[in-house]
Amino acid sequence: MAQGNTGSRAAAAPQIFDEAPYLTAAYAPMRKSCFTRDDEHWPRIQALKDRIDSVTLDVLEWALEAAIDEGEAAVERTAVSTIVREQHDYRASLNTVDCNSVTRVSWAATADPIRNYYRLEEIHEGDVFLYNDIHESSGTIGHLPDFCVVVPIFSDGRLIGFAQLFGHCNDVGGKMAGSWSLTATTVFEEGIQVPPIKLYARGVRNEDLWKVILRNSRYPDDLRGDIDAFVGATRIIQRRVEELCRRYGTDVVEAGFYRIIDRCEEIVRDEALPHIPDGEYVGEDFLETDGIDLERPIKLMLTVRKDPQKIIVDFAGTDPQVPGPVNWVMDGRHYSKWLGGFVKAQVPGMIVNEGMTRVFKAYLPPRTVLSAEYPAAGADRMDCMLRMLGAYMAAMAKATGGQMVGDSQCIQLYGFFGKDQDGKDFLYREIFGAGSGARPFADGTDTVDLVPHSKNLPSEFIEQRFPVRVHRVGMFPDSGGPGAFRGGLGYLKDVEILVDGHFLTVSYRTIFACFGVNGGMAGRSGGAVINPGSPREQQIFYKREAIPVKAGDVVRILTPGGGGWGDPLARVPDMVRLDAQRGLVSLRSAREDYGVVLEEVSDPARRYEVDEAATRTLRATLKAQRPPLKMINRGPHAERLIREGRITVSDFDYPAQFDEAAYLAAAGAA
Repeated sequence: MAQGNTGSRAAAAPQIFDEAPYLTAAYAPMRKSCFTRDDEHWPRIQALKDRIDSVTLDVLEWALEAAIDEGEAAVERTAVSTIVREQHDYRASLNTVDCNSVTRVSWAATADPIRNYYRLEEIHEGDVFLYNDIHESSGTIGHLPDFCVVVPIFSDGRLIGFAQLFGHCNDVGGKMAGSWSLTATTVFEEGIQVPPIKLYARGVRNEDLWKVILRNSRYPDDLRGDIDAFVGATRIIQRRVEELCRRYGTDVVEAGFYRIIDRCEEIVRDEALPHIPDGEYVGEDFLETDGIDLERPIKLMLTVRKDPQKIIVDFAGTDPQVPGPVNWVMDGRHYSKWLGGFVKAQVPGMIVNEGMTRVFKAYLPPRTVLSAEYPAAGADRMDCMLRMLGAYMAAMAKATGGQMVGDSQCIQLYGFFGKDQDGKDFLYREIFGAGSGARPFADGTDTVDLVPHSKNLPSEFIEQRFPVRVHRVGMFPDSGGPGAFRGGLGYLKDVEILVDGHFLTVSYRTIFACFGVNGGMAGRSGGAVINPGSPREQQIFYKREAIPVKAGDVVRILTPGGGGWGDPLARVPDMVRLDAQRGLVSLRSAREDYGVVLEEVSDPARRYEVDEAATRTLRATLKAQRPPLKMINRGPHAERLIREGRITVSDFDYPAQFDEAAYLAAAGAA
């Protein structure tokens, strides 16, 4: 393979990176299952796809996206569990007959497992397939709560594709309520495993199989309602595609599928790649723990190799598969679409589908924490999902001279379970947002959720359904990483439980922090506090699956702030004043982190004024005393582990490239 320079900086001259080493036994296959299209219709479809005019192609592309939107809207209206209906933890997509995604990236599931288990002649109109088995999903399902429904689409008597929808169901069995064990060591502890099966055969449901699936859930009504909603949504998508076939002709629609995939490839190669410097860049990030060994961080490492033709993301250096449930059992094809979503920043409005994988290619050594094998546990694979993004952003910060957003931890899960006042089992869970990283042109977004269209649960709704009382929901002050642009703030939420039960928390930044970029500081870690400010106060770190709580206990949930961007001592002082006035930044942080001296004034509309002379003096003093700014600032805990030699990173050759004059000009223009 052609090599970049050993310091991981961009090479002086363009080079082409050889893919051959990734096609050996040293790396797992990029795609676990592939299906060659060689049927009698294929030559005709191939010839037609390049003759479709651009107007027809646009109509087809956006009609298919509208079908996906309609299917997802139907789930929101008809599902039962809060995690699906309110928090939108589900995704739909359309696949070709050879299982390539046509519509916007679906994060995971496709029809590959169906083709693995069933011959084409065994797939009929009216069939509905169901699966959640992470080790039999061809790298398309990450943990057992994600049930996937797949419906075949026929037109003119032939199979032309698949509509699919997967969603996070409330409980599918296993040793913990909610099927999200944080201490599982095998997949057998995590819930029922359903390999690809026909839930409906030619329109008739297999009632005996349905009974077995529902019997394995603690909350069968939730599971029944959610899967029924998934089935209904996929049938809506199926009907919309059939309508397009009647309008334009089956051959035109099917040829359009493949041309839409080609279009994605062309847009990425021609319009997105030129924005990213050629060269080789390394990024790392760390999981705090695997849930079993609380003293050992788990390292994710990737090397981005970019040339004029492609991007290769090489995960060599990532830690091996671990005993705990943080393993991800996906493949490089999925990671290409997961990380490739960043390309949309260069080409707004593009559809990320299978075409991305032809240009943006991810390769993994076998049996890493990102390429885990049977019977690895994977219920908490979300940790890997998020830290992979952090590693990629660290590499891209180096590639772009700091023109990259700060790190984020924009998803967290907490909840309570037990028996309510009537003796009925309950599980109250919420997927919570946090602060996003600061951008090179603006502050990060406060309390944003990674899941598109997700909504935090209204207090009135929670209190009507569950034995809890919500005392407070607001911002977590000082949680955003200081910077010329500040990281977004996390949530602060106080919840009182009204019965004896258990508290669970799935929080990934409780000792590590979201790193700052290009001189920006790390954000503040999150976590939880039971009975804050009382003699019974208990600090909760890491992820915990069942902490006993008593009726009347108040739990404070804190979600992390995003990393900052740029030198905090360059931040426009009036922006600091406004943050302090709004209660987002304390007076202490204004002085110590931003070097801004604020004085209280009698005007309640302003509350503070900047002491400009004292601010200039303080900033000059702080600049003279501090060490050089870093391209990647990982926060105090990570810095301590680096000094102790417990973790290693490749950040040291990259000082910040912050341009204060350019920032002040941009901030003034804004």
